[in-house]
Order: sequence, then C-alpha cells, then structure tokens
Amino acid sequence: MEVQAFSPADLAYARIKGAILSLTYKPGQRLSEAMLSAELGLGRSPIRTALTRLEGEGWINVQPQSGTFVSSPTAEEVAEMTELREVLEVHAARRAAKKIDDATLQLLRAAFDNLAESGVEGHFEKFLKFDDLFHSAIHRAASNRKILEMIRNLRDQIQWVRVSNAILPGRVVESLAEMKLVLEALERRDEQAAAKAMSVHIGNIAKRFQTLSGGSKVSAA
Repeated sequence: MEVQAFSPADLAYARIKGAILSLTYKPGQRLSEAMLSAELGLGRSPIRTALTRLEGEGWINVQPQSGTFVSSPTAEEVAEMTELREVLEVHAARRAAKKIDDATLQLLRAAFDNLAESGVEGHFEKFLKFDDLFHSAIHRAASNRKILEMIRNLRDQIQWVRVSNAILPGRVVESLAEMKLVLEALERRDEQAAAKAMSVHIGNIAKRFQTLSGGSKVSAA
C-alpha cells in the first residue's frame, strides 16, 4: 500500500491549524512568517502557502499594513454554530436513548465517575477526552449517517468552540454536571429527558460566550 507523502505546505497548514484549534494560537494573536518558520522548522514559502489557505477558510485574518491575526469569531457566530449543533445533537440524544447499548452506557458511566472523582478542574485534557468520548458515543448510537456526516463536516468549528468554551472560568464543572443529566437520562432510556438535557448542555455554550463577550469579538487570551 502506497503511503501518501505530505508537502511542506500541507504540513505547515496542518500544524498551524492544529495550534489554532487547540488555542495554542489564540483568537486575535498576531502570526508572522518569521515566527511560524522558527517554531515549525519550515521555510517561509510553505508557511506563506499555508497562511493563504487558512485565510481562505476563515481561520486567520490578513490586515494590510498591520499583519496576520488568528480570527476572532463574534458571539453571534458562535451562537449560530451552537444553534446548528444543538439541532443535530438534541435529535441524536433522543435517538440514542432508544438505541444505545448497555456496554456503551457502562463505558460512559465508568469514564464519567473516574473524571468526577479526580476533580475535573485540575484535569483539562482528561475532560476534553471524556467530552469527545461522550458526544461521539451518542452520535454513533443515534445510527443516523446523515447526522454523523454533518457533524464530521463541522468538526473543526465544533472543536474550536468546545475547547474555547471549556477554558471559560468554571465551565468544565458546569459542563460535567450537564453531561451527567444527559447520561442519567440515557441510562433510564428516557428520550425526552435526554433531548432536554442535551439542549441545555449545548445551549449553555453560546450563553456563556454571550455573557463573556457582550456580543463583541471572542478572545481566549
């Protein structure tokens, strides 16, 4: 089997985008070709190509005479993304309450209890892994290929929002409590309760951003 080789420009694109999604490069942060070249160990030409691609996708903003900056979504943009995600995930939670298997529920319960006992505030990466496990399990249990496809297409935007949301003060504790209600509804096979709890969980993401930013540009700094 032939292994596909990535060009330096592809590598630069993947690494810069990954740093944006993980908030290593924060909204509003200035990026320069020289800085990126030194950090990534790549030449300026592939860096320049990667930045052009990232600008086209909306991840960075090039301001003439000022420089290149990581894009800062407005609270309204976050709300729009969250609204779409809520439609998909509430429906998925309702379906999952009927379809999710006992083994998956036991896995989620064990992972949840382990995280809760360890103290979520001091285990940010562990929380993000559980968050991914939790939502992915519900998506799969919903057994709707179109929902999975739409969520995959939104994956990068969802990743940015979920990480940005999780770093807000106190949000990981709130989020874990919200997911607990979803999990308990799934364990009861209660479709309506699962859908309602998921709606609250996803809806609170946009509300927290709105409260934090007052409708202005979101900054994770």
